[in-house]
Amino acid sequence: MYYAFIQNNKIIGSGEATLLNQDILNFEITKDIFENLKNYIWNGENLILDPELEIKKLNKLKEEKIVENDTLRDEVLNQGVLYKNVLFDSDTDQKVNLLAMASSMGDTDTITWYGIDNHGLLCTKADIVAIGGLITELHSFCWNNNAYIKEQIEGAETISDLEKVEIDYDRTDT
Repeated sequence: MYYAFIQNNKIIGSGEATLLNQDILNFEITKDIFENLKNYIWNGENLILDPELEIKKLNKLKEEKIVENDTLRDEVLNQGVLYKNVLFDSDTDQKVNLLAMASSMGDTDTITWYGIDNHGLLCTKADIVAIGGLITELHSFCWNNNAYIKEQIEGAETISDLEKVEIDYDRTDT
């Protein structure tokens, strides 16, 4: 036999034996309900499927999809930018450093700027600005795409709608 334990009109647990507490109602249930009790609520007389179950499932799936999106977005943001066959960091600090360097350089000055793998590239001011521009483009793409994807996730009214939301940060078409 299986029991749901009801106290103060709420399900507080379940078991295969009754509880000997006068404040707890031992309500006999089927094995299927016992195994899926989290999907039920007590309506004061009986256990019924939670009418909010689909909304709760949808909200949980939305949270998971947002985490998936954020992970993929951050991977792309941190993958770096390629300029003249050197892969450079693509974080905000790098962009700030590049733009600060460009503002202090003359048009004929050069500086060796190092990529992710510590491979140096002799750069002119135009090169420094170009690398900063690539980082800016990457950030703009990712954050605009992030906003679009999150808008779709939040706007999904059903699990089916949510499953149609595609998380894609592929830039091969740009």
